[in-house]
Amino acid sequence: MSSTANLKNLRVLLTACLVLVVFNIIYFFHVEGSVSESVVESTFKDHAVAHAMANQDNQKPEPTNEQPRTILRKYFDDRDHGLVVISSVHGEVEDDDFETRELEQMIVKHKYAEDEKFEIITINAYDYSSLSQVTPDTLLDGARKLAKFKEEFMTFMSNLMKTITAAEPACSKINNDAHYLAAKKEKKFPNREGRIPVYGGHWRESYKKEPVRNEEYLLYFFRPTETEIQALTDSHLKFVAEMPESFPAELKEMGQDESFMRGDGIVYLGGGRYNQLVLISISMLRALGSKLPVEVIIPKRSDHDIDLCSTILPAYNGKCKIMEDYLPELLTKNLGGFQLKNAALLVSSFKNILYLDADNIPTANPDYLFVNEPFLSKRMIMWPDLWRRSTSPSFYRVAGITYNAQHRVRNSFFKTDPKLTSPDGPSFHDCLGTVADASSETGQMMIDKEAHFSSLILSMYYNYYGPDYYYPLLSQGAAGEGDKETFIMAAHKLGHSYYQVNEFNREFGPVNSKKKHEFFGMGQYNAIIDYIESERKQDNAPEHYPEDENDVDTNNYEFHYHPSYALMFLHANWPKYYISEMFLHNGLGRGHKDDEGKRRRLYTDYLKSQTDLIDIEVEIMRHIKYWFCNRKVQLQDVPGPDTEDREKICKNVLEQIQYLQG
Repeated sequence: MSSTANLKNLRVLLTACLVLVVFNIIYFFHVEGSVSESVVESTFKDHAVAHAMANQDNQKPEPTNEQPRTILRKYFDDRDHGLVVISSVHGEVEDDDFETRELEQMIVKHKYAEDEKFEIITINAYDYSSLSQVTPDTLLDGARKLAKFKEEFMTFMSNLMKTITAAEPACSKINNDAHYLAAKKEKKFPNREGRIPVYGGHWRESYKKEPVRNEEYLLYFFRPTETEIQALTDSHLKFVAEMPESFPAELKEMGQDESFMRGDGIVYLGGGRYNQLVLISISMLRALGSKLPVEVIIPKRSDHDIDLCSTILPAYNGKCKIMEDYLPELLTKNLGGFQLKNAALLVSSFKNILYLDADNIPTANPDYLFVNEPFLSKRMIMWPDLWRRSTSPSFYRVAGITYNAQHRVRNSFFKTDPKLTSPDGPSFHDCLGTVADASSETGQMMIDKEAHFSSLILSMYYNYYGPDYYYPLLSQGAAGEGDKETFIMAAHKLGHSYYQVNEFNREFGPVNSKKKHEFFGMGQYNAIIDYIESERKQDNAPEHYPEDENDVDTNNYEFHYHPSYALMFLHANWPKYYISEMFLHNGLGRGHKDDEGKRRRLYTDYLKSQTDLIDIEVEIMRHIKYWFCNRKVQLQDVPGPDTEDREKICKNVLEQIQYLQG
């Protein structure tokens, strides 16, 4: 063959290679840039195939002679603020792993460069090689073993309830207007029928006219008598002395077939129409790359949905667990909404849990949280609410927690805030023995059930007696009063470690007449990045402060606690994505159309600015379209698949997608 022919063949070969490379690049950016409907469907199918293969073949792979090396991936890049985070995990040799090679070169270059102005931090990637597959109860070998485990679990919970009820406070209920009456009459501080202002103490805004929340201020509103405080103290002492410190060994042994108290997993509290929200959240979770097993805890069998529990979740490495199968009837009858979260965490199979409310939608893969700081050392992560703490010092007395209201050990006031040197003294929750600001928002939380078992048990006590006794002590009528402070306060009382995310909870919603964002959803940020920034001592301070909540000229909405941050969750709590309510009734006035009937973004363009790669609001709508219009799933409180109302819903969904993309 002539050299000319050889040259021609070489050119053809090179051209083909170039086309293949270009195709792969285009495909890569297409997939990375959008979790479209096709990705939703392919993700569903991929998980179904992987799950089926895992159940069919549990054999270990044959050993190879190849040496593992570290696979690198870029996790976070904010060079403008001096931070690049790279994840690493051991894996098999891949010749075409261009990203690892590029990052290796960047690390070497950075090591010897003198002019680089950013720091490279390496974290752990989640090693999915040993990922467990959720096994549905119906497929477990030995139905008798499972029945025996459930019976033993019921016995444990029955004994726990006996311990809780035996410690009932020996005083009348105290959560009533009478305990706020003195504050209402005195009017020394602004109040709401004697209660603390419901939206007062917005931490990020730090209004100039906001009083310092010192000991005097937090003792002002809710006023239990000394007799009542003593009765609660006696009750608290009795329960802490008698509460169990761990699951019984025989219970854990019986639960081995169900992988009880093993591994990492994500837990939702579902049931009834909450299943609509759970499906949207899990669908987004998988599209974002999460592979951890999922459990949806459903309070009652009547709240169970066949389509979700028998078809969809098994294909997503998930399953439903019926709470009443594991709890005694007496407990299930008396469980209120605020006790359900405690029960769900205890019933769940996993040892390490990321708990998400049904209306909480991930905006990034949360799996890495399990294998990095702060969870590795703290074993509990709590995210902040919008407001400063409103817990009464009387609670600390009841719980036997020693504090010193004049000994400041931290500063929740920013370095430019005049209150830093206020003559009113330190903020109470900056003082020795107290839990730091901000208050907690438990639409998401992480917990190691083994390390924090007693925290869960004590919080169960707080929540059982919460509506009548503990909630006013913990919140004094502030926004979100309920179970949200019970978990961190239990851990604090028992001396267990925990981590509080510093980066502000951010309200997302349309801007109102006061130029404030409505509370349509709440954004919570990546705990790994928050921890790194805290260790690097990187924090910000506002340049100005609004006078009060009515100040229309000044706000700190775009102010962040740290220079670097990454959104991880959108708690879409008001309105929730109930399908009929949102798309047939415009979210009861808080939906996709404003008062004039014009379409709008629910969370404004600012949410888009917090997620560089994808438009989360568009993706939520695409997932809704896929499940409720393309797949036509049948769930409780959703119009039937072929009804006129379902057609109206899908027409509305499509129009909103077109608007968002326009």
